[in-house]
Amino acid sequence: MQIAERLPFVVRPRARRQRHLNWRRILTAYAFLAPYLIVLVVFTLIAVLYAFYLSFYRVNLGIEAPVFRGLKNYQNIWFDLTHDGDFKVGLINGVKYTVGVVILQTVLGLALAVLLNQRVRARGFFRTLFYLPALTSSVAISLIFLWLYTPDGAINRLFSIFGLQGPNWLHDPLTALPAIMLLNIWTTAPTFMIIYLAALQDIPPTLSEAARVDGANGWQVFRHVTLPLLRPTTFLVVALGTIGAFQVFDQIYLMEGAEGGPLRSTLTPVVNIYNTAFRSSLFGLACAEAFVLFVVIFAFTIVQRRFIDANIQY
Repeated sequence: MQIAERLPFVVRPRARRQRHLNWRRILTAYAFLAPYLIVLVVFTLIAVLYAFYLSFYRVNLGIEAPVFRGLKNYQNIWFDLTHDGDFKVGLINGVKYTVGVVILQTVLGLALAVLLNQRVRARGFFRTLFYLPALTSSVAISLIFLWLYTPDGAINRLFSIFGLQGPNWLHDPLTALPAIMLLNIWTTAPTFMIIYLAALQDIPPTLSEAARVDGANGWQVFRHVTLPLLRPTTFLVVALGTIGAFQVFDQIYLMEGAEGGPLRSTLTPVVNIYNTAFRSSLFGLACAEAFVLFVVIFAFTIVQRRFIDANIQY
């Protein structure tokens, strides 16, 4: 009885020491996270909130004080004829660009991952080789493709060998946007190849072995076993690809300029936002356009989440 009566007095100090140790661990973790959290709050959270605040004002930095306009900026995105509907044109081009790039880079990334998941010689070398475009600077790649797409560039020279005349890739409204799409697909598919490769290696091999025992061939195993198990990865790849495609800027700016190429065929939402903010000095309108673009990207992601079932059961 004496030991039982004294037990709470023994346990309580231990519990207090454990709680104190847990708090020390939590504080230590947040101390290590503090530099990142400060940058996140100052340069992301506060910047986003301030941009949302400016979207309701007419802002011309350094010239006049901000003037409250309510929803006028959001109305001008669609109905202000002085901008010739640049945002609508850019949004249409952005949707075309996103649909084409996301589909092709997803298919290419998956195909490369399946090929490089096989047991072949020099597999590590080929994985590194195929991943190099993702590591190269987008500026350097854009300049290389700018040379390839010139009328006397390597691509048209290759066509001339077969007696074909290549188009003026970046100065033809029909080929300007597809040419930049091919560039983006070539540089982003390797990243998604790595993601798919990691997902393929995480699938239990017993599942495909069981399917083969039941008489399934290689294509049937891929279609009915592997592909369904890659649904979460596919949703991740499609969502990341959509966000990146809608935000494309550097390749288009370097290769076509801020005007958006021939007949605005390569004008995208982010290029238009840049023009609105830094060339027209309409920062409030640019902030409104940025938040409209955010809503569009969010809507695309929700639709993708609706049609790509990411829940799997082994």
